[in-house]
Amino acid sequence: MKMFSWHRCRAILSKEFKHIWRDPFTLMMALLLPLLIVLILGSSIEFNIKSIHLAVADADKTVASRKLVETFDSSNYFMAYEIENPDNLFDEIVAGRARVGLVVPPGFEKYTVGNRAGNVQILVDGTESSTMSSVANYLNTVNENAWFKIQDEPMLQNQTGINYKFRYLFNPELNSRWFAVPGLSAVIIALVAIMLTTLTICREWERGSMEMLLSTPATRLDIIVGKVAPYAILSFIGFLLVFVIGRFVFGVPFVGSYWQLIFGTWLFILGYLAIGLLISVSTKKQEVAIQYAAIIGLLPTVILSGFVFPIEYMTRGYRIVSAIFPARFYMDITRDQFLRGSVFIDIWWLYGVLALQAVIILILGVVRFKRSME
Repeated sequence: MKMFSWHRCRAILSKEFKHIWRDPFTLMMALLLPLLIVLILGSSIEFNIKSIHLAVADADKTVASRKLVETFDSSNYFMAYEIENPDNLFDEIVAGRARVGLVVPPGFEKYTVGNRAGNVQILVDGTESSTMSSVANYLNTVNENAWFKIQDEPMLQNQTGINYKFRYLFNPELNSRWFAVPGLSAVIIALVAIMLTTLTICREWERGSMEMLLSTPATRLDIIVGKVAPYAILSFIGFLLVFVIGRFVFGVPFVGSYWQLIFGTWLFILGYLAIGLLISVSTKKQEVAIQYAAIIGLLPTVILSGFVFPIEYMTRGYRIVSAIFPARFYMDITRDQFLRGSVFIDIWWLYGVLALQAVIILILGVVRFKRSME
C-alpha cells in the first residue's frame, strides 16, 4: 500500500492551479461570484424600512389632526398623502398605492387636547410581513413626537398618548406562511424551468444528438417547442402542487381570480423557459450552464424578486435591476391573488411586463439557436 507523498500531491496541486488559471470562467466563479453576492446582498437588504406610503383619511380637519399627519410625514418612516373620501382608503391599499392607511375620526382634537387618549385607526397591508413589523416599531417614536407637537409638552411615562387601533388587512392573523407560501411558486418554477430545460438541451449538444435532430425533417421551431413543452407542463404541475399544499395544508386563503393567477403563471413559465433556452444555446455545456442558471435565474428569484426583501424599499439601482427579471412581477401577482384579490384592471401592467419579457427573451433564444446551427 502506497503511503501519502507530498511530492506527488504537490505535482497534482500545481497542475490543478494551472488548470484554474487557464480557465477564466472557473476563476471568475471562485473570485467574482462571492464578491457580487456580498455586494448585492449588502446593498439590497434593508431591515430598517423607510418611506412607507401612507394614505390619510382625516375626518377631523383640525390643528391637532394636521400635526399628527405632519409627524408621520416628517418622521422619514412614512410618506403621507391625503385622500378626500375615507371610503377610498381600502381601495388605495388594494391597488398597491399605499401600504398603510391612517383614519383620524371626528373629535380627535377634543379628546387629545383634553389630555385624553385620542383614538385613530391604522390599516396595514398584511401581504408584506416586513411592513407590518416596521409600522408597529415606528409608532412609539411617532406617538411621542405627535404628542409633543399637539400638547407642546413631552409625554409622561404613565400616559398612553394617542391610541392606535390596528387592523391588518388581508392577513389578520399575521401568519408568516400566508406571506411566504404564495411566493414559493416562483422559486419552484425557476428551479424546474431553468435548471431542467438548460441541462436537457445542453445534454443534447454534448452527446451530439442535436445534430441528428437537425438532420430530420423537424424544423428548428419543432425542436425548440418539443424540447421546452414538457418542462412547461412540469413547471405548471409544480405550481399546482404549491397551490394545493398552500391552500389545504397551510391554510393560506385565496381571494383572487383563478384565471388571473393561471394566466400570470403561464407568462412567468414562458419567460423562464426562454431564459433556460437562451442559456443552453449560449453555453452548450452542462457544467457551465448550471452555473449560469444559478446566477441568472435562482439568485435573482430569491434576492431581487421581493420573496424575502421588499423591492420598494431597496435602493433605486437595485429596483431597476430587479425589473429585468420576470420573478419580480410574478411575485406581486401571486401574492396579490392569494391575499388581496385585485381585479385585472388594477394590475394589468404586471401581466404586460411579463408578456413583453417572455417575448423578448424567447426571440433572443430562437435567434441564438439559429446562429449556433449555421
